Amino acid sequence: MSGLQERRGGAVTGPGRRERNKQEKRERILAAASALFDERGYAAVTTQQVADRADVAAGTLFRYAATKPELLLMVTNARVAAALETGLRRADGEGDPARAALALVAPLLEQSRANAENTACYQREVVYGADGTYRTEALELVDGFVTAIAALLERAWTRSHPRTDAPDPSAAADAVFASLHAAILAAARPDLAADPLSDLLAAQVALIVRGYLTTPRPARKGATT
Repeated sequence: MSGLQERRGGAVTGPGRRERNKQEKRERILAAASALFDERGYAAVTTQQVADRADVAAGTLFRYAATKPELLLMVTNARVAAALETGLRRADGEGDPARAALALVAPLLEQSRANAENTACYQREVVYGADGTYRTEALELVDGFVTAIAALLERAWTRSHPRTDAPDPSAAADAVFASLHAAILAAARPDLAADPLSDLLAAQVALIVRGYLTTPRPARKGATT
């Protein structure tokens, strides 16, 4: 049996026992940390509590996440990735580009509201935390959101301006994500209600999208009117 796959009669049968055990332990640790952070809040949870809930030794836990911040990144990265997938599906069903852009980013705002304390801690680790696999993964997820927004804007331009080349959507995509980031930070304030924040984000996204789609551009050479 190899470290990655078992072979029987020369045929590959899938991950080997060691890899299956590692994956099963990782899933238990992820589930335990996720549940404890939700129940008690990030600050009140210890790595020993996570190890106990996952039924693994503390030393085993540290092979999967070396620190408590890494546990938070591991848990929240999975949720952010799911929010991106949900946003892409929702955006695909919207014809209006502003509503599509909002549909893409709204699941991340919804997810962040579930526990504002954990979200604030996660954002701190993404921006200021120590380099590592999970922080790199988090930054790649941010890039994934921005890239998806940029692609959406470029497609919207092509539909509405078929005879002109699309302007670079990077700045507009960054602005949409910055508005989302501000809304997530504001969601941690108990004096701000959820609905006005959502309305404000929708207005900001619509303004950015309209601004991008009205950017003056020369017609492509050879294009006919």
